[in-house]
Amino acid sequence: MPSGDVIRLESYRDRGTGRSVSMDSYQHQPAFESFAHPGTRIYERSCDVDGQATIRILHFQPREVTGNMPIVLVPGLSSVIESFRGLLQEITRSHVVIYVETREKPSSVITVGCGFDMRSIGRDVEAAISMCCLEDRGYLLAGYSLGAAAIMEAYGRLSVKPSQVVLAEPVPQFRIPVWSLPLARWAPNIFPALKPFAKWYMRNFMIDTRRDPEVMKIVERALDNADPFKLGQTLRSVHRYQAWDKLEALDSPTLIVATSSDTLHNHKDITRMKTLISAGTLLDMKDNQRTHSHEMAVLLRSIS
Repeated sequence: MPSGDVIRLESYRDRGTGRSVSMDSYQHQPAFESFAHPGTRIYERSCDVDGQATIRILHFQPREVTGNMPIVLVPGLSSVIESFRGLLQEITRSHVVIYVETREKPSSVITVGCGFDMRSIGRDVEAAISMCCLEDRGYLLAGYSLGAAAIMEAYGRLSVKPSQVVLAEPVPQFRIPVWSLPLARWAPNIFPALKPFAKWYMRNFMIDTRRDPEVMKIVERALDNADPFKLGQTLRSVHRYQAWDKLEALDSPTLIVATSSDTLHNHKDITRMKTLISAGTLLDMKDNQRTHSHEMAVLLRSIS
C-alpha cells in the first residue's frame, strides 16, 4: 500500500450525509490524487471482515461540501483503480466516493483458510458499508462485474440499504471454463508462464477487441497486478455461482448497465436480470470505454 501521513481524529463529518463518522485512523494517501478531481483528499482505512480478511477502503472526499449522497463503488475481479481513472476524476468533483477493494485484490491481508466464495466476498461489501456508518436509503451502491455480483449476494443481508443500486456489466451466473480450473489451482506456481497464455486466449476467444478494445485493457491491467493465489482461489470458488435467486431481494431502484459490445460478459444474462428485478431498469452503454469514463460519472450524478 502507498505510504501516507496518519490522520488521527475522533470523528469527521461525512460530506455526503452530514453525519459524524468515527475514524480510528485514516491514512491520507496523496499517491492516489491523480485518480481524483483536483483538490480531492483521499484517505485509506483497513476493514476487518470476520477475522478472515482485512480489506482496503479508499475514501475520496471532494474539496467542496456538496451535500450529495455518497457513492460506494465496488470494482470487478482483481480490477485496478487505473481502470476507473476517468470515472473517479469526474465523480469526485461532486461526491464522496467510498472505493471498496474486495479480498481478491492484492491490497487485502488474508488469514489461513480465508474463503473466496461469493458469500465471503459479499461479506466484504457488508462490512465496508457497516464501517462507514451510512444512513439507510442515504447512499448509492454501484458495482462492476464481480463487484456487482457481490452486491447482489450481499443486498438481502444489508442492514442499511442504498437509495439506488447500479449494477454495471453484472455477472448473475459465472461461466468459467472447466478446463481452466486446474490451472487456477496452480496459479501461484505457474503464473508468470500462465499470464501471457491467459491474455492470448482471452484476446482471441473471449473478447471482441475490435468492438470493445477497452475491456481487454482492463483485463490486462488486472492480470498484470493480480495476486496469483487470491485470483486462482476466487476463480475456483465462484465458477458455479449463480445469483438468480438473489435478484428478488433487490427492492431499491436498480439500474442495470449493459455493454452489448462486450463479449466477456454475457449480454443475455444481463438483459434477463431486468425481468427479475421489480425495480430494475436496463441501460445499454455499448462498451467499457463509456462505462469507465466521465460519461458514467455524469450518469451516477444524475441519479444520486
